[in-house]
Amino acid sequence: MKKKIEIFLLALFAFMGLVSGFFDARKLSEPAWWSLFSTFLVGIAIFYWYRVDSIQKEFKRSFILSVGVVAVAPLAIPLYVFSSNEKGLRLRALGRVLGYTCLLILMGVVGGIVGSLIS
Repeated sequence: MKKKIEIFLLALFAFMGLVSGFFDARKLSEPAWWSLFSTFLVGIAIFYWYRVDSIQKEFKRSFILSVGVVAVAPLAIPLYVFSSNEKGLRLRALGRVLGYTCLLILMGVVGGIVGSLIS
């Protein structure tokens, strides 16, 4: 299930980049509803990944960390990954999170380039 969520996030970031590039190439601003909807969708997907992962690892989720994952995911997800892994595996897990984050950014950029090329 985690892999499906991760693939969904990659596709979502590519689509968000595509929409952004499409509007940017036409010198239009993105609709407010799209910004709200895409942010909401990303937040739900990240929280769902966090929930599934913590259940698999049998990690007790705190309320503050759960709120942090939704509100400030770039800070809370690395904290969660560090806390939920055993000593010796923490640095490797943080590296995987960093790599996946770079991949998300790359998908957004590629989507934006494709979106700007669509006529």
